[in-house]
Amino acid sequence: MTDKKMLAVGIDLGTTYSSLSIVNDHGEPEIVTNAEGERLTPSAVFFDNDVVVVGEIAKESAVTSPDKVIVFSKREMGNPNWFFKYNGNRLTPPDISSLILKKLKKDAEDTLGYSIPYAVITVPAYFDDNRRRATITAGEIAGFTVLKLINEPTAAAIAFGAQKSSADETVLVYDLGGGTFDVTLMRVEDKGQNIRIIASEGDHQLGGKDFDDSIIRFCVEQFVAEHQFDPTEDAAETQQLRKDAEKAKKELSVRQRTTILVRAKGHRSQVVIQREQFDEAIKPKLDTTAALIRSVLRSAKVQVQEVDRVLLTGGSTRIPAVREQLRSMFGKEPDASVNPDEAVSLGAAIVAALEVIKVKKEEVQPAVIEKIGSLQITDVISHSIGIEAIAPGTSQKINSILIKKNTPIPVDVSKEFVTQMQGQTGIKITVYQGEFQNPALCNPIGDFTLTGLPPNRPPGKKVRVTISSTNNGVVEIIARDIESGIETQTKVDYAVGQSTNQISAKKLWMQSQLIE
Repeated sequence: MTDKKMLAVGIDLGTTYSSLSIVNDHGEPEIVTNAEGERLTPSAVFFDNDVVVVGEIAKESAVTSPDKVIVFSKREMGNPNWFFKYNGNRLTPPDISSLILKKLKKDAEDTLGYSIPYAVITVPAYFDDNRRRATITAGEIAGFTVLKLINEPTAAAIAFGAQKSSADETVLVYDLGGGTFDVTLMRVEDKGQNIRIIASEGDHQLGGKDFDDSIIRFCVEQFVAEHQFDPTEDAAETQQLRKDAEKAKKELSVRQRTTILVRAKGHRSQVVIQREQFDEAIKPKLDTTAALIRSVLRSAKVQVQEVDRVLLTGGSTRIPAVREQLRSMFGKEPDASVNPDEAVSLGAAIVAALEVIKVKKEEVQPAVIEKIGSLQITDVISHSIGIEAIAPGTSQKINSILIKKNTPIPVDVSKEFVTQMQGQTGIKITVYQGEFQNPALCNPIGDFTLTGLPPNRPPGKKVRVTISSTNNGVVEIIARDIESGIETQTKVDYAVGQSTNQISAKKLWMQSQLIE
């Protein structure tokens, strides 16, 4: 070990599996294995009385103790209504994710022999602001300073060696993981030193879990036809069936058929599944991914034949039907040259090293600086951002968009609005993410109030609202009354967010937990 240590790691916080990577002294990213010697850690948490177990044992425990195991918590990120009760605490999705991150952090520090204070964490490109802030909160509770969030497809492109490309390319990244789907179009220029995102689309409720669900439904139908009752009425048998379905999905990627033994209440059924049956069952989901690809291309005004390379990332891209669909659409073989389970984590590590170079260059190995120090990455905002306003000449509330979807970040945009009432001394400003003019069809991500305006003024006084989106894709706003100069600046106040005091309290709670 040299005196100069990489102080930041890249983390793929996945729906089904998570991993941590670091850039070594030679400037190459590498996976850091966990305490069990594995490169991937299941994103499962088992609350075993006073011990919190994260990883493979937790995943296996879902069969015997389904009410004590949390999986797929990433899908609940940003959901203010989801929580899990444990020892008198209401644990939110960021709390659950922080336990996974803490496990990754501890294992890496034990392996490397030094403390790692900083992290770059990946998120689906189509995550909205609530989910991004929830992810940052999870990292903070786990004890990291989160330097940056980076979109998963961007990280994957970096890992694939897009930054080493000898020619300018238009690259499409198809990211199909355990719980989420993203498709991102980018330009790789200047011999790979400039990666510029053009457009992204996605669905944070589409992934390998849904393919598992298709197999489960098929098995249940066969079992019910034979025994006249639903085997999923038993929670433990349901978890066993889910485990077997995931295994069957993987087998069908290399075989034409597989068999699942379904058991419940002393009854058994051997269900044979052909690959053709599986392909037919998941076709609606794959059609959704194809529609999102076409949407990205339309948004970017790029033709199919103009895409030079299709990169695959996410474990679900191993499914033959996925690859065949992409061959049919683009007329070329997709690039799967990097392990799709690891690409995102490896790319995040490169970005983490890049962030350290920016602030602590003197502590970075010269080989690392030489290899990645000139890399430039430009991302885009995944959802339009606007504020609630009154349509001119009406009383109708609308979402007045200030920053359009796929605008490069960081960015800030200002727009002037006017007061509506006589003597108005305050203005409530509600911020939305979404593409629709109707606020009811958009996602309200927070609000704040500009107060202290001079009294007794007539309506029609101008207020300038400035909305900015950071490199993390996180929203900040400033409201300024033009006549008086009164100004309010704030980050959006989220119901899903946690205050500094709450995060500190959760850190202390984390320190008190026995995490295995």
